[in-house]
Amino acid sequence: MKGKLVFLALLAAVAALTVAVAPGSAEKNSSQGTFDASLGALNAGMHTDAKGKKFTIPTAGGTATVNVTGDAVTVTIMVHGVVASVVHPQHIHAGTICPVASDDTNHDGYVDVIEGLPKYGPILVNLDSNLENPGVDAFPVADSSGSYAYNESASKAHLQDELQQALDLGTRHVVIHGIGPTPLLPSTVATLPGLSANNTLPVACGELHRTG
Repeated sequence: MKGKLVFLALLAAVAALTVAVAPGSAEKNSSQGTFDASLGALNAGMHTDAKGKKFTIPTAGGTATVNVTGDAVTVTIMVHGVVASVVHPQHIHAGTICPVASDDTNHDGYVDVIEGLPKYGPILVNLDSNLENPGVDAFPVADSSGSYAYNESASKAHLQDELQQALDLGTRHVVIHGIGPTPLLPSTVATLPGLSANNTLPVACGELHRTG
């Protein structure tokens, strides 16, 4: 829990410094409606761990839907192909594009959370077990097959009051993180202070588009 709170506090601080919304644009883009994202894999495939041994990160995928009806915001996420039986931090991020393999700027074979940040941006909404009280509750744990389903709702007014800005969902991204505690990733894989790279490594990303 302490590690998770550090993770959220640090990225929230980044968000406060870097996220800006053009006046009047956000509500026009995301006042009401349904927004869908197809989640594509990040960092999937064969890798080398801190001991020089080969291992495979599975190919994650899934869908994310955010529905805004009146003051109700409902987030539904269906994920498959992630590491089984471990926690997967997930968020709506404030950036404009998902990272790709070429964003591995130090060429260590991983696009880590820091390398991905310029693309998917800082955290906007923590998709944990209580959207009304972000930063305190639990993220999903994948089942034994590497899948999970997530469905939570919150007041739009409350979320925007917490964020002190509009959601502007039509320009946001959903990012899934985490590969579990083992195998230990190389020291070249950057992370946030107080958290292991295994916990913060992005494994899936998708851009939200208005569909209804």
